[in-house]
Amino acid sequence: MPSKKPKQTAFTVAVSAPDEAAGAVALQLYVAMAPDASRAIEAVRAVATPDAAIELSGTLSDRLTTRLKLRPGEVRPI
Repeated sequence: MPSKKPKQTAFTVAVSAPDEAAGAVALQLYVAMAPDASRAIEAVRAVATPDAAIELSGTLSDRLTTRLKLRPGEVRPI
């Protein structure tokens, strides 16, 4: 019997990093499809700059996730 895939959730993750050119902090919001929050944060950390502060900010509904055509493991800026 094939093993069941874990349910994927679309987590929203806020990333803030210093922007020396503007002299301010740049804020970017990402969505990451993952089975749990810690994996979503790891996935976003892999695409963010090393000095960025990363914080879980919420989740998207299943309906919105479907409309955005998000795939398991995908990380996308929104």
